[in-house]
Amino acid sequence: MLSDGALNNLIQPLIDRQEALNMYIIETIAKRVREIGHLLPSDVYKLERLLKSGADVQHINSEIARITGLNESAVKGLIRTVAKDNYLGARAFYDYRLQPFIKFEQNEPLQRVVRAIAQQTADSYVNLSRSRAFMIRDLKNPQKLIPTSVSETYYSVIDEAIQASQSGVLDYGTAMRRTLEQLTESGLRTVSYYPASGKVYTQQLDVAVKRNILDGIRQVNQAVQDEVGKQFGADGKEISVHEHSAPDHEPIQGHQFTNEEYEKLQTNEPFEDVNGRKFEAIERSIGEYNCRHFTYSIIIGVNKPNFTQQELDKNIERNHKGYTDASGKHRTLYECTQEQRAMERKIRQAKRDIMAGKSAGNAEMVTKGRASLNKWQNTYKEFSKACGVSTKPTNTRVAGFRK
Repeated sequence: MLSDGALNNLIQPLIDRQEALNMYIIETIAKRVREIGHLLPSDVYKLERLLKSGADVQHINSEIARITGLNESAVKGLIRTVAKDNYLGARAFYDYRLQPFIKFEQNEPLQRVVRAIAQQTADSYVNLSRSRAFMIRDLKNPQKLIPTSVSETYYSVIDEAIQASQSGVLDYGTAMRRTLEQLTESGLRTVSYYPASGKVYTQQLDVAVKRNILDGIRQVNQAVQDEVGKQFGADGKEISVHEHSAPDHEPIQGHQFTNEEYEKLQTNEPFEDVNGRKFEAIERSIGEYNCRHFTYSIIIGVNKPNFTQQELDKNIERNHKGYTDASGKHRTLYECTQEQRAMERKIRQAKRDIMAGKSAGNAEMVTKGRASLNKWQNTYKEFSKACGVSTKPTNTRVAGFRK
């Protein structure tokens, strides 16, 4: 089974492409804003006609199509890589049952499962990419942010830049800094509409894509384990273990269950492990709603648990000991990691501001971005060290950013 670090290394190039696309669009717009600000008022409308001819939007759409195509193919390959690694790890079970271990490529029942999940994950990625938008402030109601397509965002910012260059109400740099900061804060997003409630849910596209891929990986890991379990005659499941688990799954990770008891766990019924330890029903099933756990198919009585109960108890103890800051506020290590994710978003935001400010020639935006970056980088390092939780440099990466 591939480790979390190995999986992140496989996923990161796809996320980097997505972030590079995000910054390509923002920097393209920022460069045009800079050009408008350098023109004489009498020349602005000449550039307006050129910009609205659609050349920039065509280039942006071409880049979107290129990245989507690359990532769609890469997603399918990644799912197959994970599935094959998972399958090879089950060879000992076939040997124990004195069953032939068929090559991954020749195991047709398994291949059907893997192909279906690979296609499903790739399709989900493409659907996410099609729903992309930026969040732009409604000019009639500045408190309201509305999802706006990439082309509409481009033309909206160009119009605003032209008006700002003509009006003289605010100095041009200040007016456009606010707009560009809003653009970088929004970032390229995926949008979900809920007509019945009238609500719109948005999520940054790189985050949504990463979750989509991780969901596909979890699904194929589980599907391979389920299929090979059928093939070698598994009669139980063991739940995987990771540090800083969410509270609902922490007490049951690392435990083994018969297939019947595990089915109860997954269908929100009370259940017990193979040692007779009883648990109340849990609402969130294993492998759902951003759960990082999966299960191994096992032969009860043959497979020793990967972790002893003593090791699992120490893991829980470390998590709950957590970190208490100078004000007396206590956090579990799980809660510390949630705060880390928020700080990582702030760091990425600051880097985007710096890159957009440079492209727009807006020194104030660059200075403000650098101050924010220094603040959040230092806070992130100090907080992580105090908690005793490792930092995740890949989570703060913005493709194309240079100090």
